[in-house]
Amino acid sequence: RTRVGAVLTLLVGAFLFLMGICRLSFLVRFLSRPALSGFITASALLIIFSQIAPMLGLPAWAAKGGIVYIVTHHMNNLEYFNENTLVLSAIALAFLMNAKRLKKVKFLKFVSDFKELLLLAVSAIFTKWYNTKIEQQIVVVGSMPSGLPSFHIPSLAEDLKLVQELFPSAVLVALVVFLSSYAGAKKFAMKDGYQVVAFNELIALGMANLLGALNGSVPTQVGLSRMGIAHGAGVQSQLGANVFVGIIVAAITAIFSSYLYHVPKCVLNCIIVNGASHLTEFDQAEKLWKFAQMKEYNWKGRMDIVVWLSGFGFTLWFGAFKGIVIAVFISLSLILYQVVNPEVTRLGYKRSTDTPHHVRARKWVDRTHPEAVEEEGILVFRLEGPLFYANVDSVQEWLETQEVEYSEEKGHTFKGIILSAAAVPFIDTSAMSALGEMLKSYSERGILFFVANTFGQAGRLVSDNLEELEGKEVAATLRDQVGKSSSIDDYVELVKAHLSQKHRR
Repeated sequence: RTRVGAVLTLLVGAFLFLMGICRLSFLVRFLSRPALSGFITASALLIIFSQIAPMLGLPAWAAKGGIVYIVTHHMNNLEYFNENTLVLSAIALAFLMNAKRLKKVKFLKFVSDFKELLLLAVSAIFTKWYNTKIEQQIVVVGSMPSGLPSFHIPSLAEDLKLVQELFPSAVLVALVVFLSSYAGAKKFAMKDGYQVVAFNELIALGMANLLGALNGSVPTQVGLSRMGIAHGAGVQSQLGANVFVGIIVAAITAIFSSYLYHVPKCVLNCIIVNGASHLTEFDQAEKLWKFAQMKEYNWKGRMDIVVWLSGFGFTLWFGAFKGIVIAVFISLSLILYQVVNPEVTRLGYKRSTDTPHHVRARKWVDRTHPEAVEEEGILVFRLEGPLFYANVDSVQEWLETQEVEYSEEKGHTFKGIILSAAAVPFIDTSAMSALGEMLKSYSERGILFFVANTFGQAGRLVSDNLEELEGKEVAATLRDQVGKSSSIDDYVELVKAHLSQKHRR
């Protein structure tokens, strides 16, 4: 087993390191904030649930499967709890959860800062004495092997068949290690206001596993519960979270392992539960739920609660890797749906009596706004999102629907159509060709079509490909104004001037 574990760890480290070298860290950008929050919260609950059975003092055979399995399948097993372990667990957990309050007391501040160490020391001394007085003893850590592991380089050439068997599992384990580690690191980075570089995380995890394989270790990751404990203890740097921890663990293993004999296991479980409790983000779910109920916003933008619930529910049901993958898939599916079906809003100008619009540009808002007024015979609409081959057809269908409805209501069609591209960051060649065809089609029916408020690359594409076509459709005396126009108001005035000259003729 040691040989298999070392080879697996070596493969995991190599895969993580190669992911970093190949700059595959960009994959974590698909981890949305709601997906990450739901995943972390569910993972924290899984950690807490895994510690409850030992905290109750259930024997190993009765605790099999965890507390959820026991409650749902073998409720009778709860009868075998150890009342001494349960009482000690309750006291230890209560102390850990309330120790922060001691910071306010000057001479007890050290108790709050070193609460875990003090708890381990006191509980070990107490258990060593108390177990001699009772029959139903509290389970302790017991004997631990002392000394550091020996240095050994796994031979991949000799274990080629084993490498082939373990490779698929190593890839899966590497992905779980990276996603779980990065998710936890990102959670505390957002909480404390610093940046986590995914590339650095990949290289560090890869090197940690590569070096660990030389000492026969199992695959290493940044544990969520350990991060919670470290954060709760006030650790604020890699030095404290990694270097000092490694030195202390090595020192204890080499010299002080015998002193851990009487440490109660239930107290260790309580420390893990307390650390994991700081990882939950139900407050984030509450915020997303409240936002989802705000009907003044488009429903497509209020679906983050679905992503949070997906990350939370699927992680609880299927475990960490499948849970986060499904949450990311749902998150990307929602984004893809929004991009393929962009929000198209019909606009009207906000009436203002303070400043005439020829002095100051009018404010264009959704036509459902109580103060919005539409220009007679001119359709002004805004597209929110990129315009490309996958959604240009839906924009055309929307325009056709608007034209039909307007014709049925007014008895005649629009005289001008203006697309506000202020929220269009990207236009591809397929969409540009479609816009050109639309412009020609509208021109044949006597409808002017313009694209306003363009910027960046999208603006340059419109200027290079459509401006000349737009100019051919207006009166000859107005063609120079096409190149000078940019805002919605500019094109509205251009349409009105064109219609005025057309009527005079």
